[in-house]
Amino acid sequence: MKTRSFTTLMLSLIATLTISTAAASNFVNGRIYFKDGSVVECGERDRIKLPKHSRPVKLLRNAYRKDETRETFAPELIDSMVCWHPSDTTHLRKFVFADKPGWMWVYLETPEIVAAVYAAKGYGISPNGGIEVLVKQRYFSRSRTAYLLRKKGDEEYFCVGSASRRAKKRFRRLVAGYIADDPLLAREVLESKSSNRSRVILMLNDYDPDRGLTVAE
Repeated sequence: MKTRSFTTLMLSLIATLTISTAAASNFVNGRIYFKDGSVVECGERDRIKLPKHSRPVKLLRNAYRKDETRETFAPELIDSMVCWHPSDTTHLRKFVFADKPGWMWVYLETPEIVAAVYAAKGYGISPNGGIEVLVKQRYFSRSRTAYLLRKKGDEEYFCVGSASRRAKKRFRRLVAGYIADDPLLAREVLESKSSNRSRVILMLNDYDPDRGLTVAE
């Protein structure tokens, strides 16, 4: 017999990341940035429903009231979304869309590389601003989560594996192979002893493809 429940994928605590035991909300405040340069922003009474898969973004104007109206935006028109829990405006969470795999939460971003988390069951933001990745747990399987990387100049994201497993050699090899143009950091990733995948991903904060380059005289 199968059981169904939603649990929080516990990523490691970092400076901008907190995990709350309180129920997270997927109806949040935020701003939607479009590829044409326009921006749509929530008012105090408005809510954005955090999307999952490749679903459109839904914006509820005057949410939960008799005069509530809904606006829907196609994901391929959106550059990114910055969202926060209505009770906490200090912790902002960024979401981006790609044809494969769909909506992702941006876990790490530098001028050179982006690391994102995909969750098939979607996302929530807790009252203290912590991000929660929803996982559907069964006896012998769980819904898909994944880390995806994209270097500056690349058009597509590169999947390096599940976000909920231990960081074994294969995972580190995939990450190191993707950043092989920074040999120093690639070697540090390969030699890392951490079994926590999120900590390995955080090493990409130091990714620099120009490291060690010299100008010929």
